[in-house]
Amino acid sequence: MKKKCESGEFFHSPIIKLLFIMKFILILICTTGLLASFGKSYSQTNNLSLDFKRTSIESVLNYIESNTEFSFMYDNKKIDIRREVDINVKNKTIENILDQLFENKAVYQIIGKHIIITPKESQSNFNNQQQKSITGKVVDLSGAPLPGVSVVVKGTTSGTITDFNGNYSLSNVPANGSLQYSFVGMKSVEVKITDKSVINVTLEEETVGIDEVVAVGYGVQKKVNVVGSIAQISGEKLQNRPIPNLSNGLAGTLPGVTVIQRSGKPGASGATISVRGVGSFGATPDALVLIDGIPGTMNDINVEDVESISVLKDASTAAIYGARAANGVILITTKKGKEGKTQVSYNGYIGWQSPTEFPVQANSWEYAQMMNVVTPNTYTDAQIAAYKSGTDPDNYPNTDFLNKVFSRKGITTSHDLSLNGGTEKSKYFISFGYLNQQGVVVKNLYERYNVRVNLASQLSDKLSLAVRVSGSSENRTEPQANGSVDVGGLDGIVTYAVRFPATYVGKFINGTYGLGNQSVGTPIAWLESASYVETPSMKFNSNARLDWKTTKDLTLSAIVGFNYYIDNSNSYRASQILNPNLALPTSFLDKYRNETQYKTVQGLANYTKEINKHNFNILAGYAFEAQNTGYFSGYRENFPSNDYTEMSMGGTTNQQVYAYTAGWALQSYFGRFKYDYQQRYLFEATVRYDGSSRFPAGRKYGTFPSLAGGWRVSEEPFFKPLTNVISNMKLKGSWGILGNQNISNYPYQSTLTSGLNYPIGGQLANGAGVTVLTDPTIHWESTKTVDAGLELSLFKGLIDIDASYFLKNTYDILYQPSSSVSTVLGMSLSQMNMGKLRNSGVELQVTHQKKIKDFNYKVSGTLTVIDNKVTSLGIGGVQQLSGMVGNGSNLFIGYPMQMYYGYKTDGVFLDASEVAAWANQKQINPSSQAGDIRYKDLTNDNVVDQHDMTYLGSNIPKYNYSLSLDAGYKNFDIKVLFQGVAKVSGLLTGYAGWAFNNLGTIQKWQMDGRFDPANPARYPAYPRLQAFSNTTPPNYVTSDFWVLDASYCRVKNLQIGYNVPKNVLGKSGIEKLRFFFSGDNLFTFKKYREGWDPEINSSGAYYPILATYTFGVNVNF
Repeated sequence: MKKKCESGEFFHSPIIKLLFIMKFILILICTTGLLASFGKSYSQTNNLSLDFKRTSIESVLNYIESNTEFSFMYDNKKIDIRREVDINVKNKTIENILDQLFENKAVYQIIGKHIIITPKESQSNFNNQQQKSITGKVVDLSGAPLPGVSVVVKGTTSGTITDFNGNYSLSNVPANGSLQYSFVGMKSVEVKITDKSVINVTLEEETVGIDEVVAVGYGVQKKVNVVGSIAQISGEKLQNRPIPNLSNGLAGTLPGVTVIQRSGKPGASGATISVRGVGSFGATPDALVLIDGIPGTMNDINVEDVESISVLKDASTAAIYGARAANGVILITTKKGKEGKTQVSYNGYIGWQSPTEFPVQANSWEYAQMMNVVTPNTYTDAQIAAYKSGTDPDNYPNTDFLNKVFSRKGITTSHDLSLNGGTEKSKYFISFGYLNQQGVVVKNLYERYNVRVNLASQLSDKLSLAVRVSGSSENRTEPQANGSVDVGGLDGIVTYAVRFPATYVGKFINGTYGLGNQSVGTPIAWLESASYVETPSMKFNSNARLDWKTTKDLTLSAIVGFNYYIDNSNSYRASQILNPNLALPTSFLDKYRNETQYKTVQGLANYTKEINKHNFNILAGYAFEAQNTGYFSGYRENFPSNDYTEMSMGGTTNQQVYAYTAGWALQSYFGRFKYDYQQRYLFEATVRYDGSSRFPAGRKYGTFPSLAGGWRVSEEPFFKPLTNVISNMKLKGSWGILGNQNISNYPYQSTLTSGLNYPIGGQLANGAGVTVLTDPTIHWESTKTVDAGLELSLFKGLIDIDASYFLKNTYDILYQPSSSVSTVLGMSLSQMNMGKLRNSGVELQVTHQKKIKDFNYKVSGTLTVIDNKVTSLGIGGVQQLSGMVGNGSNLFIGYPMQMYYGYKTDGVFLDASEVAAWANQKQINPSSQAGDIRYKDLTNDNVVDQHDMTYLGSNIPKYNYSLSLDAGYKNFDIKVLFQGVAKVSGLLTGYAGWAFNNLGTIQKWQMDGRFDPANPARYPAYPRLQAFSNTTPPNYVTSDFWVLDASYCRVKNLQIGYNVPKNVLGKSGIEKLRFFFSGDNLFTFKKYREGWDPEINSSGAYYPILATYTFGVNVNF
């Protein structure tokens, strides 16, 4: 029950609930009797003057709320708030006004400053009925108490409101009466009293509600009035999941949002997020991430601090951010304090991690046997037997390098403590967090400490101030190889572990190390060296917002923000003794420090007006943003000891330093106009005028407009007979232009590159030169979008459907050609506007929920279909021999980005006669034989060559889908999330995909699925075995034999919880105690290579995607 709750239906939103609690805190700290007395005093001492003609009761009540401290609660089903009235009063009490408004057709009760309005029913027998006292508690489905719930004796004005702990009490209640319980965002409940003296009630969320709000640019908006495309998820959906990076938690939760995780490395496992397709092949296609309105990254914030995440997907919602919104906008809102006594919450878990998939490599004797297939007599039978016996591991080892590298179950633990509370004038939310994530590789660890303080103060009746400050300290440590070999850090160690056959010794029985194939050791030696990489960082984020309500319609706001980041890296490659006869003395230290400062000043004016059912809202704003980065690095080598790795301890030769500074600035003017008539006909127009330092004079500024409209068909009078079936129906559409400026800071300027030293007088002198040919006409990359959608709620919220179609045309793409005639002059090309791209598709979300006695459930499914297509490459488009126009590798006109370009195949040759009968493919394979791949002749000219190359697939999924189930029975709850992609391709090459590559090993699937001349198969899993080094054999050119189906369906998350009953907790002071198990990436259905996760595309360097299993607890005091 709340004003403006159409048809009595609501949505339980954390923001709405927060606002409701804030408005009712005075009630929660006083007794009902005192409040009633206080309400009478306030109502008698605050008189009003009104003059309305032919105005709805709803509008009059809105006016009273805007000009007094009163708030109203009522049920639209029973109170006719649309009835028009004439009222002209001067200096009258609220009682006099309500008497005139309702003309004895309703009754009201004043509790404090809150007025409950109910229909008038016969009370003639009330005083003659047997009366009793009732006590009880009101909670939500999770068992959490609900403060501020209205409890009214049906047909009377007698009632109360629950206190902060959800408790209530009523006296003089008729024994044969009923109690009505109502709370904003919850379904109302009516309970007959009969012989009960204690009545505890559980309220469940209303599925569809006129008061549900979503975060939009520079504010919030009622969901029913949104005409753009917004996907939102509450922070509650992400809590308790073992996700170290917030981006990992979005997979499968939001339609139109594609999340791909390519690595499970602790501290560096953030996912790639695309909103409605990958939006550019030039400028970085990342979505703009705003944390409480200030730019940041998904990994800047602790998951437990998140109130909600909104993704703005179309122009009407995103255009307010103009130049940076072409790839979508992600709005992260952090938690706020609530009025009342301090609430303390603790959430923690501990668990372990392991790879979702793990390639199995051949044992040493199997490797020897397979090598004999390739090169007969490489190993004797006696040697193979010695490998297999394992009795002489120093000479005939069986070293599983991959298992030695990924040798442990990574323990992960998280602890979060939060406090929130405050008074009507001042509220606070404070949180502390700690995360410790061990990698599945030794010496691989990620630690993070974070703190957040969010304060909100009502300085006066017209002034309010919100301040948010957060900070984090992080450190990621990794092993790396010794100073005598540069393999590229931890990734390089993994590459060699994938590569090395089991016939190499890792570590001898006496404790010395195997030499590997270059006498510099193996991954086992490197892991035990003193080498390390440390990347400590500190982040500080702050912003403040001052709101001045100059009149009841106009609010002026000032916003300031400041972010400060320090990123450090210490990379030490140590000297190492492999054995008494071989010491590797070389050592290196690389250090860098990167400091970034971001500053912004913004001003807003927000005007809202209602005139005879016509609602207007106008937003105007200005923003200035600037960011400066300073980078410094140093290098020294030949350290006397691995115990002293400070820069000053290095040798004096070959000392190096490097430094630079860079910066950008953005100046913006923006505005938004919103209009609706009776929340039935909706219109919105937005424009932003951005100026960027990244573009030359005359090209700095761009204009980004949008238009949107909507029609709530279900609000039409002619639709009323259908509302029992279709309770809500909205049609909407939008058009707009968005921008992208995610390029380097100085693309149009001819800058000097340092480090170009010149010999002068027999000595090297420092020098600099121009190395990039720039385009002085460079300007914004732009995306024109069209969106159309339908929202349906069926059978009073039993089924909800949200469907959208979108079309995004990106043009003037800021693309840097890979090669041109300029390279002849010793120069490369900078970015220039020269490409076009289209993303189109549909989104569908269907939700069903129901409660059956003690059992409740919610099922939700999403499907996103995206068609990504390059439509122009400008001068970068070259016609290939195949007739396709593109860059010759992964960009071609008429095809998706990130595509694979190669040959179609039809199995392998079974014998020499088939080679002779097949089309001539000597330009690919001059000497084809049995077991070699047969390449198709697509041009039917009996020759297979580059004319036959074609599209083989794309790394961008065409289909994204998910299915989630949330269910609860009494004190138990369960959540399951399935997430998947389809029509997407992947590729494993190099050591990851090919056997015997450059002295590399062979995997089990390659060995078992190889072409066998003794039992030839047309379609083996692997062609004939070949050993090769620097020259890749013809069988390994890019073809559909190697391009894989990377589709999958994954059990993304499973969570099972148990809430300890209240009667067990007793008077312990614990308000809520829940134990849970949670797992992420638990099982994957796929067609990918055995042992490889379908999100991995690699030639050997990779970190496996991790499955996580945790046990945890939630405690509220």
